Amino acid sequence: MTVYDIVLFVHITSVIVMFAGVTADWLAVGGLRSTRDAGAAHAWIRTLEISAAFGPSARFAVLGAGLYLAVDAWSWPGWIIVGLISWVAFVILGEPLTGRELREMAAGVRAEHGTLPPALIARMHLPRMWQAVVTRVGLGIGVVFVMAVKPPVAVAGMAVVLGALAGYSAARLTSRPGRAGIHPRAQAR
Repeated sequence: MTVYDIVLFVHITSVIVMFAGVTADWLAVGGLRSTRDAGAAHAWIRTLEISAAFGPSARFAVLGAGLYLAVDAWSWPGWIIVGLISWVAFVILGEPLTGRELREMAAGVRAEHGTLPPALIARMHLPRMWQAVVTRVGLGIGVVFVMAVKPPVAVAGMAVVLGALAGYSAARLTSRPGRAGIHPRAQAR
């Protein structure tokens, strides 16, 4: 077994953990959007907190191991550059875009018991949070394709862009009033 083999294992395992975090985020944000009960909301907030505990470490392990693998091979084919740019987009769609809103929403949920107030319910239905999470899922699927197939740069770029657009489109379709537990009055607030 070589160092390359170990780093490749770390890279792939970190990708799996990173996707587990995105899956937890997806389920939790979807769950928050469909509940009006503080008890259920507390459980979904806890899911987000667990994801936040291991997600950043996994993302940095993916980056570090991926860079090591690229440098070790002395090769920077286009699909690696697309993967690196996608990693940056993946990170931006997380904490920088929605982190503050999620923390503030979590604090509001923790302070409640019983039925959640309409203002907090409306906050849990912010389309940007849902769109960021589902776009990350689509982007991630595109990146997995790129990692598995290692296509030329144009195909790699198209795969991640199409994945992200598919995720964003799915999020837009499911954030309309009447979908995913959203009522028009709650969304308008």
